[in-house]
Amino acid sequence: MLERHLSQEDAVLTAEEAAGLDLAGVEWAVLSGCDTGMGDVEDGDGVFGLRRAFQVAGARVVIMSLWPVDDESAHLLMRGIYTSRFASGQPTAEAVRSASLEVLRARRAGGESDHPFYWAAFVAAGLDR
Repeated sequence: MLERHLSQEDAVLTAEEAAGLDLAGVEWAVLSGCDTGMGDVEDGDGVFGLRRAFQVAGARVVIMSLWPVDDESAHLLMRGIYTSRFASGQPTAEAVRSASLEVLRARRAGGESDHPFYWAAFVAAGLDR
């Protein structure tokens, strides 16, 4: 479905294109690319970006990153979020929190930096069931 909406010229999904999708009934839209939670501030409109566009299209929850994310950390966070939500049945916010704490603990145990850059980039916005 999504592929139909991408411009054949650039293969980039814009916020405008995303807002035009029919995502009614979609529980999660996961935007795991860097800075996907960021948007442009527009006078009178607030922040307009992919998050808002996916919610306008009907996605109940949008999971996104607030800054460029280290690939390994992003992989661990995504795996942890999905496991916590779908294998353990946690609500979305708790799944994001659990995954973040898991990555933080693993980094500390391995003697790696515990800077939030590595474990706090992803957030969830929207109404979970």
